[in-house]
Amino acid sequence: MMTDVKPKSASLHKYLMSIFLLVLLSSLSLDSMAQVTDTILVQNLYFPKPGKEEEVFKWRLHASEVRAKLGLPKGRVLKKLSGSGGPFVIWECQYPSLEAREKDVTILDKSDEFKEVQAHMSTLLDKFERYVFAIHK
Repeated sequence: MMTDVKPKSASLHKYLMSIFLLVLLSSLSLDSMAQVTDTILVQNLYFPKPGKEEEVFKWRLHASEVRAKLGLPKGRVLKKLSGSGGPFVIWECQYPSLEAREKDVTILDKSDEFKEVQAHMSTLLDKFERYVFAIHK
């Protein structure tokens, strides 16, 4: 009577291959996690009251100028050209880190001129949304 006995080397080979694949998959997962940087992207979405679209756009441009006077990045202002629904204006700004974003907010919170812009802008909007993203490379 013959039994099918696998040599120990075959079992060892399967074991080592399993370990190798586990390590390989783990490192691939870690590599993709390492690609997430500290770079932050902030988007503010502005939904104007009816008839206030152009005024919201102009005030967002003004807000960017106030930011520049405070030594902060202006960011960029996007204006909808077509389509219905969604925001009419989007402001976005990229920061090298979350700490840089927090410093930016602290400076804005101390600025009376920027607070005035925010107060006026709030009278023009039906809705405002802000999103903060980590950039994945």
